[in-house]
Amino acid sequence: MNTPSRLSLQTPAHASSQTPARPSPQLSARPSSQARARLAAAVTAAALVASALAACSPSSDQPPAPPSSADDVTTGVPEEPITLTAAYCDAHPVEDLLDGFTALHPNVTFDKQYEECGNFSTDIINRMSSDSAPDITQYVDSAIQTLAPAGHVLDLGAYVEAYGWADKFPADQLAMLQLSADGKVHGEGAQYGIPGGAAFTGVFFNKDLLDQLGVGGPPSTFAEFEEMLAAAKERGMTPLALGSLDDGGIHLWGGMLASMMGADKAKAWVNGTAGATIAVPEAAEAAAKLAEWSVLGYFPGSANGMKEDDARADFAGRGAVFTVDGSWAVGTVRDGLGVDAGFFGFPGRQASDPASGQGFCAGFAISSRSEKADVAAAFLDYLASPEAAEIAVGLGMLPVNIATAPQPEPGVATELREAYAAAAADGGIVTFFDHATPTMHTELTQGLQGVIAGEVEPQYFVKALQDNWDASKQ
Repeated sequence: MNTPSRLSLQTPAHASSQTPARPSPQLSARPSSQARARLAAAVTAAALVASALAACSPSSDQPPAPPSSADDVTTGVPEEPITLTAAYCDAHPVEDLLDGFTALHPNVTFDKQYEECGNFSTDIINRMSSDSAPDITQYVDSAIQTLAPAGHVLDLGAYVEAYGWADKFPADQLAMLQLSADGKVHGEGAQYGIPGGAAFTGVFFNKDLLDQLGVGGPPSTFAEFEEMLAAAKERGMTPLALGSLDDGGIHLWGGMLASMMGADKAKAWVNGTAGATIAVPEAAEAAAKLAEWSVLGYFPGSANGMKEDDARADFAGRGAVFTVDGSWAVGTVRDGLGVDAGFFGFPGRQASDPASGQGFCAGFAISSRSEKADVAAAFLDYLASPEAAEIAVGLGMLPVNIATAPQPEPGVATELREAYAAAAADGGIVTFFDHATPTMHTELTQGLQGVIAGEVEPQYFVKALQDNWDASKQ
């Protein structure tokens, strides 16, 4: 399920190891599975309602055509007082970024329209399709898929050209906010959003416990990773902390598959490219590994009843050698393990394989009805600036533009940053697989729980995913 809170925060450095890694209402990693399930039905219903209203509502008049080239727009910020309306559901870092822009341009202020994330995904569809649409909205993938084809979100192509955004933001991140004309395929078509922050998943590890195993540093291949899991089990340690009640299983299976399948094929499927398929041997192989690891006891038998947050807390409390988690977890892990905290991207079959990893970027879109689109676009350009990067790093975020961001202190945050930068350079950042369809999160969660419990054969699990994908394209 594509939800608003995908601009994943790392927990600030001052947070304790007991602090939830996804503090509300801050931008968070991934909402709870219960919230995501409720939102899946709500967003689908809201999309149908919005489509019906668009045919008869006075506010559904065709929005203005977008500017056709860089010559049709003005870059920079004028000197007169300007107020932009901004709608969002994550108080931080959105408000911090808005305030940072005002600090640079005191004549620009924001009418801040905050709403809880549980309602935002559905409400923003109606608000953006009205004559009183906010100038800027936090990008919500599921909502944009409805709004963009109806013309309610500005095609940013002219600003991409005018500001040179293709050189300021990683290509993978820009592609995540591109959408086809029918709203069904990501990574192609118009640019409807600009990233404001990034999420990235990989493997956290306890350096002290790994040293006790006498296996050296992080693994360079998947086979070496499996050998380390086996060695940890043999020594009586818990090899891998896993909470598959919500997102933990998705992150573990997804990390393996993105590496095994290759980024290009994985992106094609999750983006909705015609003819793409996940019914490949690697997908069943990755699921079979989860089933095998469950039998071998590489993660606790209670994994299916444990949330990812709880598994993270166990790992941070030195209860396991490894855990697969995202950039939002780095503060909790660092506070728990200190100098023993480490991170590496999911290893490939060969040490020479391109770096890869799953993630997502969330950002901001502009209303096609905005009369201040040029100034709103200046705010989007600001997101690539050193000032915005400093705000992001100060809040514990993974910055969208590594080149302009201040370096964190040496340690796990630096290792995570390096793994993310390597994957970005290799074009290996694959959107979370549950973005593939509005109901894919439920399909993945329940299917992986069945695989881990030994109740669902890997090939049937993969077939169910592809059937869900095929149905969404009809």
